Amino acid sequence: MKTILLVLFAAAFLLSACGSPATNSTPNAATATRGGQIVYRLSTAPTTFNYLMAKDEATIDTAFFMLTSRLVDIDHKTQAYVPGLAESWKREDDGVTVDVKLRDGAKFSDGSEITADDVAFTIAAIYDEKTNSPAWKSAMTIGEDKQIAVKVIDKLNLKLIFPKKVAAVENYLINVGVLPAEVLKPALDAGTLAEAWKLTADPKSIVSSGPFVVESAAVGERLIFARNPNYWKKGESGVQLPYLDKIVFEVVSDPNAALAKLEQGELDIADRIRPSDFASLGKPGSPIKAIDIGPGMSTDHIFFNLNKTDASGKDLTSTPKYAWFSDVRFRRAISKAIDKKTIAETTLRGLATPMGSFVSPGNKAWLNKDLSADTYDLAGAAQLLAEAGFVKKGNEQAPELFDAKGNRVEFTLLVGVENQPRNLEAAVIQEDLAKLGIKMQIAPIESKDLTARWSTSFDYDAIFHGLSTSDMEPSSMAAFIESSGAMHQWAPMQKQPATEWEARLDKLFDEQAAETDPAKRKVTFDEIQKIVTEEMPVIPIVTRHVASAANIRVGNIEPSPMLPYSLWNVDELFVTK
Repeated sequence: MKTILLVLFAAAFLLSACGSPATNSTPNAATATRGGQIVYRLSTAPTTFNYLMAKDEATIDTAFFMLTSRLVDIDHKTQAYVPGLAESWKREDDGVTVDVKLRDGAKFSDGSEITADDVAFTIAAIYDEKTNSPAWKSAMTIGEDKQIAVKVIDKLNLKLIFPKKVAAVENYLINVGVLPAEVLKPALDAGTLAEAWKLTADPKSIVSSGPFVVESAAVGERLIFARNPNYWKKGESGVQLPYLDKIVFEVVSDPNAALAKLEQGELDIADRIRPSDFASLGKPGSPIKAIDIGPGMSTDHIFFNLNKTDASGKDLTSTPKYAWFSDVRFRRAISKAIDKKTIAETTLRGLATPMGSFVSPGNKAWLNKDLSADTYDLAGAAQLLAEAGFVKKGNEQAPELFDAKGNRVEFTLLVGVENQPRNLEAAVIQEDLAKLGIKMQIAPIESKDLTARWSTSFDYDAIFHGLSTSDMEPSSMAAFIESSGAMHQWAPMQKQPATEWEARLDKLFDEQAAETDPAKRKVTFDEIQKIVTEEMPVIPIVTRHVASAANIRVGNIEPSPMLPYSLWNVDELFVTK
């Protein structure tokens, strides 16, 4: 992902309440007071305090957003770039050099000053080969493995020299969560930075530039963060932020348990609540406020295993399943057979929007609106399969599909066991595909194992997954679209594009990333979406709406449809006494 964090969107759309049942209200900024704590629900456990090694949403929530301040941030209310640790930034006339000025007096949690050397160190750590940051290195790479050079001018000033002109330098500045050079440089020099700041590390060894510091960690259960006494940011009244003394991240994988804890006051905030729970929350007199923010940036899609070998080098291309999955007619048929509208309106109770592209329908600025999400066509799906040599046997009540060599068409769809909406969707998809005679088994597994299957072992048939982008900007899709990207889910980390269309995507993506004319970028990005839709390496299903719930004692709660949802302004959240 060229950007982990970026938003260019109409605030009126993003922050509209789409059918929220809530009449309850929460305190606003005028009544903000310091003190207290909130408990936030995580559905999966974070894996490290080192954000450079983050591969999952829970780790990004905790390691990146709690423990670092970025050079540039986004105000999710206005959807505008705002200064972070960088007080200002300006592109020079050459188009590739950016002058960055840091805030004077900003400090790390240990009291040491945040300087240009720390920024230079952080960028070096992101690019370090031995550290091998799974997402950030890709996010900060331009074109074919080109890196941003750094020149420190003095304590507060530095120059970032881009290898070529990029559409928006903010796309990169927003990824730099500044780390302490004095603390972590020995690990970088020793090639062990990837092992630094594990969950079992001494909390005192973890130095933060963000709003909180680590107080304690019960691995797999609970993380407790305390306010950073040296945090640089102040509220509108001049009070040093954050308001909260502590924020507790409690791992509650079971949605039923999460709902019960919300209603009992044991959880204060839960994001992406289940559609089935939404209507039950926020009733008059309830201590809970529930909000439907609308389509989020997280998407649900299916992809098949298009890797030519597994992690051990075993050939996969000679298998019947590879023959099916690599035939675009098969993938298109699967897409046509899935009734996305029913999934969105019935299964997910209206808290989802069907997708026609890999881009969320909430991304009004960059979505290719010519790509229809209304693709349900069972007869068309059957015709495509027949053209590909598949034969339907059995009867109308119990059809069975076979390939041209007589192999029964059946495969297993892996889905994260913790993701209840996707499990519900998978059940509908199973029924839809059965109408074509396809036997699809559903195998719920833990999300960490799911990630390992598609990113490391390549041991799977099909996976129900998606993307969790936190911005609208096209370049945020780099690691997903580019064939060498770590998030190129159907065949990640390719040394060379496996197909002509993937090579074409690489070329187009580089072009849009350097195009400063928004209209021309839109044309190129539309073409990228069209190619992906035609080749169907992922089958888009729906974008779920961001439905959040918060105890009415939590003030300044204004959930965003993008990561980190209710925590984007965590330093301004407070609780009534």
